[in-house]
Amino acid sequence: MNALLFECPTTGRAIETGIEINYASLRKVQPVTVRLFCPRCARPHEWKLSEGLIGEPPPLTPWSPCHVQA
Repeated sequence: MNALLFECPTTGRAIETGIEINYASLRKVQPVTVRLFCPRCARPHEWKLSEGLIGEPPPLTPWSPCHVQA
């Protein structure tokens, strides 16, 4: 799962939503509108959920089952 981000229309900077989603799920979402308060410009904005961007996955940690010790 990766972070769902939106772009502030005022500043053009990414806004983190706190929502974790994968590419397949984002492609399947219903036409839902999300309203968030933007910490970048201190104003509320609305986006369609399908307009979201997928952020980078979190880094692997030593206790992750996918982590390989070299």
